[in-house]
Amino acid sequence: MLLELTIDNIALIEHLRIEFAPGFNVLTGETGAGKSIVVDSVNLALGGRADRDIIRTGAEKGSVQALFDISRNEKALTFAREQGMDPEDGLLIVRRELSRGGRNLCRVCGVVVPLNVLKTLTAMLMDVHGQHEHQALMNPARHLDFLDAYGGEAHRALLQRVAALHAERGRIGSELKKLMNDVSEKERLIDVLSFQAQEIAAAKLKPGEEEKLTKKLSVLENAEKIRNGVETAYGLVYQGAGREVSAQEALLRAAEAMDHIAPIDEKYGALAGRLRELYYAAQDVGYELQALMDDMEFEPELLDKIAARLDLIGRLERKYGPSLQEVIDFGAASAKRLEELKSGDENIAALKKRYKEADGVLREACAELTAARKALAERLSGAICAQLSDLGMARTRFEVRVEPEPKPLSTGMDRVEFMISPNPGEPLRPLAAIASGGEISRVMLALKVISMDAEGVDSMVFDEIDTGVSGRMAQVVGEKMCLIGRNRQVLAITHLPQIAALGDAHFMVEKQSTDDRTQTFVRRLDREGRVRELSRLVGGGTDSESSLSHAAHMLDDAAETKTKL
Repeated sequence: MLLELTIDNIALIEHLRIEFAPGFNVLTGETGAGKSIVVDSVNLALGGRADRDIIRTGAEKGSVQALFDISRNEKALTFAREQGMDPEDGLLIVRRELSRGGRNLCRVCGVVVPLNVLKTLTAMLMDVHGQHEHQALMNPARHLDFLDAYGGEAHRALLQRVAALHAERGRIGSELKKLMNDVSEKERLIDVLSFQAQEIAAAKLKPGEEEKLTKKLSVLENAEKIRNGVETAYGLVYQGAGREVSAQEALLRAAEAMDHIAPIDEKYGALAGRLRELYYAAQDVGYELQALMDDMEFEPELLDKIAARLDLIGRLERKYGPSLQEVIDFGAASAKRLEELKSGDENIAALKKRYKEADGVLREACAELTAARKALAERLSGAICAQLSDLGMARTRFEVRVEPEPKPLSTGMDRVEFMISPNPGEPLRPLAAIASGGEISRVMLALKVISMDAEGVDSMVFDEIDTGVSGRMAQVVGEKMCLIGRNRQVLAITHLPQIAALGDAHFMVEKQSTDDRTQTFVRRLDREGRVRELSRLVGGGTDSESSLSHAAHMLDDAAETKTKL
């Protein structure tokens, strides 16, 4: 239930706080007073479209905050907690902030959330019926949506299954079409792919080969320099240079010299041991340097061979990829594509078979969906007739007609249209063709009442649902909304006194101009205020004694009617 709505710097509203009541809340006011601003603000809090132009002139930011009591809405409570929100004592605060710079923030219980999360959550709390929904009801293409919305979890699962099967069939069809298009230029592609695959395969490339060859080439190109360095090191470490002793000989002599004085102090013996270790290490190095000299043979033909190999790799990289691995991958892909083209006829036959099977499964699911829709249509037709009977159209016949479509679509193979016969003896005809504005309003109200029970929302907003309704029918519509208010919260904007009189709480929207600025205010009316507002709605003004008396009687009669409902 919506407990409170706070609006700051939205359109003509500078600051406004409205505390709504349980049951049936009505809002009235002069044309242009700003009733639509209140509805727009509710829509904004629910995640509706945010237009920067709605920010009050002269303000940089605007915001709407709604306080809901969701303590009895287990579905909403569970979802909120799954999203990391914490509705303390069942109270949930939704805040929407807009700025002229384009920033748009959604907060729930102080947590910033994506817009889609906000919409998902608020769809469990409140449903807004605006005047534009009449147009949807007048459009037969939308009737399928109305019918499917009446279905439960099993129906929604079937809808998802049909959509998934349709997508799968489409994917196979696209693959088949692509393959068949490829066949038309198969020969040209085979020639190109054969050359590419063979050229790369003939090179017998190996991952990491280029790096290894580059290192080896560097060694060969610097062979003389390397030989000189190794020979010099070998002479100094192992052989000695000229009259000078080698490093290992010098270390051995030093160790022997320390051995002679080792008995004098143990530290001399320790140094002798360390020198002898260095001697053995130098000896090992000498052996390794000698092995390097034995292995070093300069091969000009190997140098040319490696250079040629690297040149081939470079040319292939320039043609097929900036790296050796990408060249190898390109060759593998070309070979695979070549194989697919060569076996194209077999693949086409296989895909045609898969497409036929997928189409058969899809049509079976569509048939199951059609049967479910027909059963659902029968129940919905009966439910709408029952509601219309309550709304003064007891002799009206209403039918949700399900007709076949020739081809499977993502929504199935059905076309749905609402048919109506307002007068006994008249045949059923399309709702969009013959229904009056008042009849459309009552059908929409019936749909909303039914969908409310199916969806389980706590609150409903009706923005001038009474369009095209007057007289006794206005009283009937008001009584229906009053009945809904027994189990759900209802917010209704109306211009009819019969409906306004039945409200459990009555709010007046008015516009005032001060200091060259215009502002919209909303205040809850007491009995005296309600009498004056009902008098204005009746058309007798607020000062006429007879009009005021009539309005007071209307309010008393409404109170008596509510006790009998």
